[in-house]
Amino acid sequence: MLSYNPLRLVFVYTLIVMGLFCVPSYFAIQSSIMEEKYKATHELVEWIETHEHAIFASQSFEIPRSVRFRINIYDAKHTMLYHDIKEPLSDLNFRVRFIYPFLYYQKELRAHEKLYYLVVQLQLNYARIIFLSTMLFFIVLFLIYLMSHIFINSSIYPYRKTQQYMNDFFNDSMHELKTPLGVININVELLSHYATPSKHLQRIKAATKQMQMTYEDVEYYIKHKKVTYNKEAINLSEYLSLRIAFFEDIALSKSIVLTHSIGPNMMIYMSKVELQRILDNTLSNAIKYSFYQGKVEISLVQKDETHCVLSVQDYGQGIKDLYKVFQRFEREDSVQGGFGLGLNIVHNICNKNDIDIEIESYENRGSRFTYIFQRDKKKLLDSVETDEKKGFK
Repeated sequence: MLSYNPLRLVFVYTLIVMGLFCVPSYFAIQSSIMEEKYKATHELVEWIETHEHAIFASQSFEIPRSVRFRINIYDAKHTMLYHDIKEPLSDLNFRVRFIYPFLYYQKELRAHEKLYYLVVQLQLNYARIIFLSTMLFFIVLFLIYLMSHIFINSSIYPYRKTQQYMNDFFNDSMHELKTPLGVININVELLSHYATPSKHLQRIKAATKQMQMTYEDVEYYIKHKKVTYNKEAINLSEYLSLRIAFFEDIALSKSIVLTHSIGPNMMIYMSKVELQRILDNTLSNAIKYSFYQGKVEISLVQKDETHCVLSVQDYGQGIKDLYKVFQRFEREDSVQGGFGLGLNIVHNICNKNDIDIEIESYENRGSRFTYIFQRDKKKLLDSVETDEKKGFK
C-alpha cells in the first residue's frame, strides 16, 4: 500500500528553495542598503553645498530649519561651536560614517579666515527597503509554493493512481473473498460431522483456517485507520481457550501439540477484534515456525491485582533478527509464506492499548512471546462493591 502526503512534500520543498533564496536575497538587500546610503550621501552633499554660504554668512551661524537634517559645527581643534545632533559623536575622524540608523557627513570649510568642520546627520529611510523586501519575500514564497505544488502533484500523479488501483483491488478482492471463504468454512464443518475423519479432511480444515486468518489480517490492516473498534470487557481466559481450539486443526496438520495452562476469569478491557489479531498471529507464528512434531506451550496467569500475563512458547527455529520482527512486510522465512503483516499489526495494537510485549528467542531453540495485559478495572471495582454489599448484609 502506497502512502504519501503531498502537502508535506510541498512544504518541505518550499522551505528548501526558500533557504536557497535567502542567500541572493541577503545580497540584494545589502545592495539596496548601499544604494540608499549612496543616495543619502549625495543628498547630504547637495544640502551642504546649498546652505553652507548661508550658514557662515555671519559670525553667529545662520542655521536653516530642517526636519531631516541636523548639524554640528566645530572649530579647527574640533571644539564644538554649535550643537544640534542629539546622538553623541566621540570620534570625528571620518568623512562619511554610518551609525544605524543615521548617516553622517563631515566637510571642512573656511569662512572669515577660519577653519570650520561641518557635520551633518541624516536618518536613513528603511521603510522602502523593508517594504520591498517583504513584498519580494512573499511574492517569491507564493510563486515557489505554487510551482512546487504543481510540480509535486504532477510528479506523484502516477503513484496516486497506482495507490487508488491498489486500494480498489484490495477492497474488491476482500469483498469477493469473504463470501466463498465463509461458504468453504461452513461446508468443511458440516463435512467433518458426516464424513469419516481423515488426514485429507484435516488438511482442508487447517488450510481453510489459515486462509481465514490471512484474510482477517489483511482486512484489519486495510480498515483499522478508518474503523473504530469499540472496547468491551472480555474474559481473556475463555476467549484464549476458544482461539486455541480454533488452531488445533492447524497444529495437528504439523503434528504439533498445543499445551496450555489458563488461569480462570482473567478479565480485560479492549476490542475483541484487536485481541483476536494478537492471539491469532502469536499462535499462528508459534505453530508455523515450530519443528515437525514439536509443541507449543501457552500459559495465562495473574501477575498482580491489576495485570495478567500471557505467554506463548515454541521450540522451533527461533528469530534471527529481533530488531526487524515488527517491521511491516518483514518475513523471517520466505518459504513459510505470509505477507509479513502479522507482527506489525500486533505491535501497533499493543502500543495502542498499553500492552507490554516481551520477546525472547534463540536460533533453533524457539521463541517466547509474553504479553502483559491490564486487567479490567471496571470488573475489579464491581467486585469490590459487591463484596462491600455482602458485608453490609
